[in-house]
Amino acid sequence: MTLTSKQKAYIKNAPKFDEHFSDSFKNPEYIQAWLEDTLTTFLNTGDVNEFVDCLIDVVKNSKRGEITRIANEAGINRSNLYDIMNGKVTPRIDTAFKLIRGLGYKYEIKLQSA
Repeated sequence: MTLTSKQKAYIKNAPKFDEHFSDSFKNPEYIQAWLEDTLTTFLNTGDVNEFVDCLIDVVKNSKRGEITRIANEAGINRSNLYDIMNGKVTPRIDTAFKLIRGLGYKYEIKLQSA
């Protein structure tokens, strides 16, 4: 398939995914909605991977100097948080919930009959 010059120009000027993704983290409503969505998915399916990936992305895209604050607020060791962010360690579910608090969010889980 050969692209036209118009198509090539469009592709050249299109926003890069990484830049767009990083810009999304400047919007607190986006972050909260994404965390809520992945938490709900985890609670409904039991698949924790997407939720943990979301948490890691949110932490990684935090402002400079926030990693220490997040670790302190979450009550976890900063080096352990870096190991989680670098994929060396998969956090336990209690650590994932601590990270939610460390990011400045509260959560409420309600049981419903199926």
